[in-house]
Amino acid sequence: MKPIAVDDFCKFKFLSEIEYSPEGKTAAFVVTEIDKKKDKYKSCIHVLKDKKIKKLTSFGKERSFQYLDEDTLLFSGNRNELEEKEHEKDTIEIESKYYKISLSGGEAELAFTFPIPISKVIPLPDGNLILEGSVVPGFEDLYKADAKYVKAYKKHVEENKDYEIIEQNPWWFNGGSYTKGIYTGLFLWDTKKKKLTWLTKKNQNIRSTKLSKDKKSLYFISTEVKPKLDLMGGNSLCQMNINTHRQTVLAKDTGSFFMEWFELMDSGILVLASDGSYGLNTDMDFYLIDYKSKEMSLYARYGESIGTSVGADIRYGGGKDLRVVGDTVYFASTRYDAANIYKLEKGVISPVTQIPGSVDCFDIHNDNILAICLHNIMPQELFSIKVPTDGSIASNVKQLTKFNTAALRDNYIAEPLELNVKRQGYEVHGFVLEPINYNPKKKYPVILDIHGGPKTVYGKVFYHEMQYWASKGYFVIFCNPTGSDGRGAYMDIRGQYGGIDYEDIMAFLDNALKTYPAMDKNNLFETGGSYGGFMTNWIIGHTDRFRAVASQRSISNWFSMYGVSDIGIDFTLDQNLSDPWNNPEKLWSHSPMKYANKAKTPTLFIHSFEDYRCPIDQGYQMFSALVAHGVETRLVCFRRENHELSRSGKPTHRLKRLNEITYWFETHKKR
Repeated sequence: MKPIAVDDFCKFKFLSEIEYSPEGKTAAFVVTEIDKKKDKYKSCIHVLKDKKIKKLTSFGKERSFQYLDEDTLLFSGNRNELEEKEHEKDTIEIESKYYKISLSGGEAELAFTFPIPISKVIPLPDGNLILEGSVVPGFEDLYKADAKYVKAYKKHVEENKDYEIIEQNPWWFNGGSYTKGIYTGLFLWDTKKKKLTWLTKKNQNIRSTKLSKDKKSLYFISTEVKPKLDLMGGNSLCQMNINTHRQTVLAKDTGSFFMEWFELMDSGILVLASDGSYGLNTDMDFYLIDYKSKEMSLYARYGESIGTSVGADIRYGGGKDLRVVGDTVYFASTRYDAANIYKLEKGVISPVTQIPGSVDCFDIHNDNILAICLHNIMPQELFSIKVPTDGSIASNVKQLTKFNTAALRDNYIAEPLELNVKRQGYEVHGFVLEPINYNPKKKYPVILDIHGGPKTVYGKVFYHEMQYWASKGYFVIFCNPTGSDGRGAYMDIRGQYGGIDYEDIMAFLDNALKTYPAMDKNNLFETGGSYGGFMTNWIIGHTDRFRAVASQRSISNWFSMYGVSDIGIDFTLDQNLSDPWNNPEKLWSHSPMKYANKAKTPTLFIHSFEDYRCPIDQGYQMFSALVAHGVETRLVCFRRENHELSRSGKPTHRLKRLNEITYWFETHKKR
């Protein structure tokens, strides 16, 4: 068997955005691959028709789409290569272009050019469109497409390009830039006059717009734009009459009711909301608003994660994880170490699939599901699932594509072997990857990998970097300590950072060493990103049992982390139950910096300059603290990268990152 190579991720294809056509005769999805020569990702739309897969577009920029009718797709982008090159140079983005293409063949045609950035298009029966579009404070009239006004806006941007004026928190978002206060409004596009009408109010930020089944109303979630955005709360569910544009508020967040999402059913409006009992990480329950009475009632208690939180480094793009068919709700949910599809019907929740791994996104037509899954310890593929009519678990699961089969043919793929450890009153679930050509009579170095979140999970999926290390001759071990997702209240780690979670991880490590005598306890290494980076920083201040560690996109100081993350101003308080003014001693006690003077372990730091989730100064501080105390350390910083470096960064940067970590471990191995 051939070992997995460090750059094998460049061979993989990533699937996303699966959608059935209105009548279910076809389905479309996006396939993304890496262009190594140009050091970028190329995304194209593919179509499933008559059980055959056809590549529909080839420009490489088509990351999202929607069906206009049974034979036509609409997608955003810029198909002119010359304009595309100029667009990449120009940071003043105003116009949005949307193209349509027939599934029967032919080239994509320019369908619409809108004067402002548009994020969502909803066709109306009369041929007009409802749009979600950007509103720029101080230049709210850009949607009118007045040439003089647009010129004034561009001049303003150019004159102020060296400044950022911040008037709200948070002021930036990871993977993007400074928000500049831009928010989303609702617009009507007159296709004959090619003119926009602004429907919502000034400083009314909207999202999740949906058209009622009778085509007479719009529903959306609305928040007020203000200096401090509510991290929890502040949402209103609104209804708008399409003819009069009159708004009605159907539901509002309260002190014990926080809306996140909604869907339109036959009998009412399904609302996903939490009671905030576990702070920011509280999972959703299901509520129902009656169309006629407008009254809301609890539909089903759930309290588990919606969507997949199973970690992996071989995804690119997203897709829907909740679908409604009449009055039945199908949704993906993470339970323990896997994400599967569940069904909510008549207030009762039951599983539809029990597939090891992760259902990343799916669509359903009648009783046929198309799902993009991480299954069989392989990269993503498209699967068909037949929903049983008797309420049993689906057994008819068929793989439809083989996009990644050739990339891993004859390679050594380590099976994630379950290894759990009993704690006082609960169990920590984990996994072990055995090294290539494993011989129980030999000794092997060990890499402990800690996931981010902390409200995510490790599961039985293909993880490229872990498989690469197993092919390099390492045991790779990973677990889901307290704070992880998929087990209800188990994820509540507020005020406990560095306590019970650290103890869980060390107990898992000890159990792994006991279970596998071939693991060399004198050759232990550790790494983790985000929360895993926090834990890495914590570990080096509390034990010196590792020969070397790699801390990635980490948190080191909760004081300096206060207010700077794109998660929001309340993040530090929520996670630590303390802030710099109220119980500062507790806040400092959860900061790895407090214990940096005890560190002895050689530590590599990986950080990105545009990481606005865990800003780069967190790495700077811990690095400087180790230097001050004479600990061997190294800091590698990436330009034009953010918190997603290891998952969607430039291919060369992802390769550099993985090589840096591996080299750090290799050079510190005890020979």
